Amino acid sequence: VAFYDQRSQILSLEGIYNPNHHWEFAGKLARREGEVRYGRLEGQWADSATTFAAAQARYEFAETWHALAEYRWLGVRDGGDRQGFLIGVDRDIGRNFRVGVGYNFTEFSDDLTNFDYDHKGWFLNLVGTY
Repeated sequence: VAFYDQRSQILSLEGIYNPNHHWEFAGKLARREGEVRYGRLEGQWADSATTFAAAQARYEFAETWHALAEYRWLGVRDGGDRQGFLIGVDRDIGRNFRVGVGYNFTEFSDDLTNFDYDHKGWFLNLVGTY
């Protein structure tokens, strides 16, 4: 288990476009500016500037099912670039709830407060609206 201190600010923008009943397109852009150090209350601070971008397409089929594909890119100032895809399928359960599963082929998260590269694998997606 690695312990670290961080001091950072994150700005995130996200948008969704629905051109028709079947298609939904989304984009996300996030930026973290700050510093991190490994070890609690000791050690040298290092630049942790990071940019995340994602483009997602979702298609509705059979009236209650949705397929999604997302391209993701992560750029870390002193850590290089990483990129990849995630895919998933969701099902509407009533008017206000959706449940789905998917697989993340990348090792990174869109949560820029998380510094670990251990996010590859299956995920559960739950969406509620009101």
